[in-house]
Amino acid sequence: MVRRLLQGDDNLPPPDHSKTSWPEVVGWQELPAGIRIGYDRPEVTVEFFNVGKTPPPGFDPNRVVVFVDIIILYVAEIPVLG
Repeated sequence: MVRRLLQGDDNLPPPDHSKTSWPEVVGWQELPAGIRIGYDRPEVTVEFFNVGKTPPPGFDPNRVVVFVDIIILYVAEIPVLG
């Protein structure tokens, strides 16, 4: 199921529980990007923000911030832990 949602990637690598950023999901739709992040780091919360919005202040090691283009709903910047 995860492989199908991740844009048909049959060569999906094993989860990387040490990842802190996901440059590979830039340009993906928000749902598959969130699933990919959760695949690698199931313990974190993925939070989506429109480009230009400011996430809550402070570093949160249990959060991945994803900025999405409000018009086309694609990931616009590299999602990062924090």
